[in-house]
Amino acid sequence: MKNAVKILFLLSLTLYGYMGAAHAQANPVTGRVTDSSTGDAVAGITVTEKGTANQTVTNSQGVFDLSVASGAVLVFSGLEYTTQEVAVGSSTTVNVVLEAAVFDLDEVVVVGYGQQKSFEITSAISKVRGEDLDERPISRVDHAMAGKLSGVQVQEASGSPGRGFTVKVRGIGSITNSSAPLYVVDGFPLSSGLDNINPADIESIEVLKDAASAAIYGSRGSNGVVLVTTKSGKGGKPVISLDSYYGIQERFSKVDVLNRDEYIQFAIEERNNSWILQGGQASDPNSARSNANYWIDPLWISDPQSFPDHDWQELISRNAPVQSYQLSASGSSDFIKYYISGNHFNQKGIILGSDFKRLSFRGNVEAKVSDWFSLGLNLSANSVDRNDSDGDGNQGPVSRSTRVAPIVGLEQQTQEGGFYPYHAAFYLNPLALATELTNKGKAKNILANVYASVNLAKNLTFRTSFGTDYSNGFSQYFKPDNINRGLGHTGRVNADFRENYLTENILTYEHAADRLNLNAMAGFTYQEETYTEANLTKAGFPDDEIRTLNMGTLLNSGGSSAAQWSLMSFLGRVNASWDQKYLLTASLRRDASSRFGADNRWGWFPAVSLGWRISEESFMKDVEFVNELKLRASYGAAGNNNIGNYAAIGALNQTNYVLGSSQRVIAGFSPAGFSNRMLGWERTNTIDVGFDVSILRNRVSLVVDYYQADVNDLLLNVQIPAVSGFSNAMVNVGAIRNRGVEFELNTINLNGPFKWSTAFNISHNTNTVTALGPDSAPIYGYLEGFNVTITQIGKPIGSYYLFEQEGVFRNQDELDNHPHYRVQNVGDIKYRDVNNDGEINEDDRVIAGNNSPKFFWGMQNTFAYGAFDLTVAMDGQWGNKLLNIGISQHGQSRGNVDGYWRDRWRSPEDPGNGWVPRAAVTANLTTPSTFWLRNASFFRMRTVSLGYQAPARWFEQTNAIKSIRLYASVDNVFMHDHYYRNPQTGTWSNSNTVPGADFDATYPLARTYTFGLNARF
Repeated sequence: MKNAVKILFLLSLTLYGYMGAAHAQANPVTGRVTDSSTGDAVAGITVTEKGTANQTVTNSQGVFDLSVASGAVLVFSGLEYTTQEVAVGSSTTVNVVLEAAVFDLDEVVVVGYGQQKSFEITSAISKVRGEDLDERPISRVDHAMAGKLSGVQVQEASGSPGRGFTVKVRGIGSITNSSAPLYVVDGFPLSSGLDNINPADIESIEVLKDAASAAIYGSRGSNGVVLVTTKSGKGGKPVISLDSYYGIQERFSKVDVLNRDEYIQFAIEERNNSWILQGGQASDPNSARSNANYWIDPLWISDPQSFPDHDWQELISRNAPVQSYQLSASGSSDFIKYYISGNHFNQKGIILGSDFKRLSFRGNVEAKVSDWFSLGLNLSANSVDRNDSDGDGNQGPVSRSTRVAPIVGLEQQTQEGGFYPYHAAFYLNPLALATELTNKGKAKNILANVYASVNLAKNLTFRTSFGTDYSNGFSQYFKPDNINRGLGHTGRVNADFRENYLTENILTYEHAADRLNLNAMAGFTYQEETYTEANLTKAGFPDDEIRTLNMGTLLNSGGSSAAQWSLMSFLGRVNASWDQKYLLTASLRRDASSRFGADNRWGWFPAVSLGWRISEESFMKDVEFVNELKLRASYGAAGNNNIGNYAAIGALNQTNYVLGSSQRVIAGFSPAGFSNRMLGWERTNTIDVGFDVSILRNRVSLVVDYYQADVNDLLLNVQIPAVSGFSNAMVNVGAIRNRGVEFELNTINLNGPFKWSTAFNISHNTNTVTALGPDSAPIYGYLEGFNVTITQIGKPIGSYYLFEQEGVFRNQDELDNHPHYRVQNVGDIKYRDVNNDGEINEDDRVIAGNNSPKFFWGMQNTFAYGAFDLTVAMDGQWGNKLLNIGISQHGQSRGNVDGYWRDRWRSPEDPGNGWVPRAAVTANLTTPSTFWLRNASFFRMRTVSLGYQAPARWFEQTNAIKSIRLYASVDNVFMHDHYYRNPQTGTWSNSNTVPGADFDATYPLARTYTFGLNARF
């Protein structure tokens, strides 16, 4: 870390000298900026010498002073105004009048295999701009999208450093396969997600939400497409940037558990109640009790204060630093443009034994070799190191910090420290788990794409590219005997290698006339990937000093695998506009995938979208308060090919055969299934209708979309006749529908010296299964042997399918007058007799909710006054549930329990809150019911960030420094929720059919206090 800082410092000094020489001659320019409608002075407008980092900000009177080079062009920009460029010439005074604007109609929006201006967009596309990424420190790209985009749900299931988020675009698009969107970085479709992308290098993020915009990606576009565009060189002289921040993280999420006195009282009560259920008496001594689970430590009664009162969650937690240092250079001339950056990111985890480090480099270079030929390269390389103490595992330190009782000694529950005899031995010491376990991974990645662009004729361009996404990883796991309950030391290593190649050839024609604008594109692409993996597990280590596998003497297991896929595509698209008023986009893609049956390799993916800019019609000219009004409608088809590489091919199982009179055992193979030559992709057909409106001099803008996405030909395993020799086969039979509405509202609330703008989005999606197998039989989801979800026609995928709790049996009268399930007593959970047949059985299960929110939203308020700016970002969700499978083990005192057990039933006179049952080990604990569900709704103040732009006059005496911005931010400021500030958990299971499941094992979120610097030279 120290070396990295020294290098950055030395580079900065070198660059200071260079930039000082470059700006040796400067001319002072002053002026005033005013609002076009009010005539008032506009404070906080950034005035930049184009092509440089030389800039200043207007004061409260709208006045600026700036020294610039001869012949300079000034760029005036502000969040609420249309950017304006003014040539200085020989003038020393430049006064500017700015027009208010929420969005720029000429803003460039990246679409698949091209770009469009925002007014030309006729489909559903949302965008995160580069400046929005600078509001707060961001460690991952998916983090940047949280709460920013309508229709894009970003689920932060875990706070573990480096752990990715779950992203869903417009709901769940498959039953058995992935619903993750396709990620495309600078035109390169990735199969490995965004783990290796440095967010500080990002220029913009566009999300293609409907099939009309995503159909150009064919068989991979049905779950949406996330387009990431990295930075490139801007016009003019070199700009050197130093961006750094340092933060301190503290624990934000913490589970409420019983303290020492509460636990002892609970344990005595539970063990007596459970022993009575076995036919004993509460007064029976331990010697009369048949099992240690019912024993009571005499000190619990005689001297409970002699026990410690450990807070294990605090013991494994720490305040941890997070830091990032980035140095970049960018610029361009008539012949070359470039962006080069290096970044060092280092995050310690708030749980002992966890951390994440990333070193990254990026170089984007494009050279104009001649008037008709350009050559470019996008290159990124990074190295990642991650240590994880199994923070999200149900046997890791986070889980055990909530389950190990506070009375256990700091050295106990280990092999060396011994086990507390009145406690479950499998609840191991969380402090030892966090500090003694080795679970580390290393990964290296190179993403390179070289391209050439040739102007074949007027308005006709051919672009060809070739790229590779290369990565390899290595992980090491070692569990010493001390935390392995005497089973010895065990070690495991895993190595993987991924090599992905892509070639694209795109021909583009542009035609611009007085009334007709036309853009046509046609292309061919081919992509291929090879993946290999090997693993080895050994035991028999003499000690835990040397943890490499060469010290192990017993080979437990080992194996390797290899896989390959390829995709060949032809594609085309036409964009047309008439009078910039009537808009049309039509596209067509034809894909051939190696993953599908030999007789169904090819598929067509068409799309068409229309737009009508009503505001450009003559009858709207007198409606002055409407600045922009556009209607949009689209239809498109896209596919999902995430089914595994060999699902269409009959696999083989290893089988031993006995041959000859000697009964010799011969290793061989037998069919595990048969091939399906017609197996194809899951296909999504989407209709989207929307409108964009901007009113009141662009101070209020609203984007609304309504959509219906029908997903057909879902891949399901269905039963087949036993005469075939197999019990089931994968076929295309299922269907689901996602239907929803999205709103994005942007407003300028105040526009004087004090500025205030708001960006708000809210989304609603309804998911419904419309078809399943041949007999329409539902699909049941299991977790830890319990049936907890159901997927059936007419309901959402993965709905929680449970017995419905009506409370507890508060007294004998309630017990005698209500049906029972299994063996029940007073104080146990009371279940609803749904069908009123006088019995509680499997027919009384109900659909009790699901993990998909009815609404999710985000809001950001931005304030500015003078050189200060303040950003407050919030987000939330409402109307969904989560399931904690760990509750099936709650209620027993072999370990600690959550704090809700304080409100348990104790007697008819003290029935608690009427919801939590008595302390006893009963069948109630293992009955899947709504007692296991929790409300997953939340409201969060995600970020508060305060920035200060240093005045330009501070740097008048030096030509090296052009601007400095300082900022301080707090992440995860506040949350109102119902699950220990982890309402988006899904660490135990987050599949489509069993979503949002926890097992008392979610790495906590962190609150982060950060201080940062952005300097331009």
